[in-house]
Amino acid sequence: MKDSDTLSLTDQRVVAALQINPRAGVAEVGRILGEHERSVARRVQRLTAGGVVHCTAEYDPSRCGLGRTAQVYLKAPRAGLEDVANRLAERSDVLTLAAVSGSGVHLWCEVLVTSRPLLHSLTTKELPILYDVETLSTHISLRHFKTEAQWHAPVLSEEEQAHLRASMIRPLPATTDLYQLTPTDERVAASLISDARISLTDLARQLDFATATAGRRVAALLERQVLRLHTIVDPALVGYPIQARIWLKTHPAETGTVGEALAACPRVRRCAAVTGQYNLLVDICLENESSLYDYLTVELAPFPRILGFDTEIVTKSYKRASIVSNAPR
Repeated sequence: MKDSDTLSLTDQRVVAALQINPRAGVAEVGRILGEHERSVARRVQRLTAGGVVHCTAEYDPSRCGLGRTAQVYLKAPRAGLEDVANRLAERSDVLTLAAVSGSGVHLWCEVLVTSRPLLHSLTTKELPILYDVETLSTHISLRHFKTEAQWHAPVLSEEEQAHLRASMIRPLPATTDLYQLTPTDERVAASLISDARISLTDLARQLDFATATAGRRVAALLERQVLRLHTIVDPALVGYPIQARIWLKTHPAETGTVGEALAACPRVRRCAAVTGQYNLLVDICLENESSLYDYLTVELAPFPRILGFDTEIVTKSYKRASIVSNAPR
């Protein structure tokens, strides 16, 4: 699709339904949205086959003992930005990657790290040496108030959203115990990561299970929050071409309150407590630059304990949730 393209409203509504419930059937989506099942099926097929929408799954690293995520701010050589970014995007430990506005050529990448020594080696030696970049700062994710997997285009009514969530597998109460992945868990997860909409019949056939067994395996991973389902789409295609990253400094006692409040905002795609000078990282998507001004001066105004902020515009996304982006933006 072209840089200026936006999906039709009906397509946007179908995408939003899949963002809320990536495994929702086309008959269910059609019934809830008031669209014919065959029309929904054609739209889903076109959007997924064309790479506009990716229905996938992602591990919760801290839940599985796979490590933690870190936001790494890099300065890249101006002449070789595209080559550096494309090579970084190929790394399996780089989960997201984007170029942002600034005084130089800057990249933000979210990296999965299994240990503090590895993080030190990665940011001080491996990345600078292999990719000719300078590590400007590193921020460990401490708590996620909202992940990108929880964001959806705000084009559905509250009633429609409730109906879509009604058929989802509900997570069990949160626990701090690590979940030990089994080889079977990893096989099921790999299939869902490849295609979160795979039918239980096809999954059972792939893994040589009974269909009921496949259903129980999927339910167990989702109930225990080992996996998060995620429907990925460029926000610009659903009417939100401006993406910005905001760093907020709050009073320590108010970090949780502010984080939860921001997570409830439809424009916020991600909100996390992080280490560093600023203690909240907020990614938002907006209709235009004027909306960004309004967000900073109006929507953040009710929070009296925000002590400072910094803002950058995302100029190009190279990778979203481990999916390399082919979009021109």
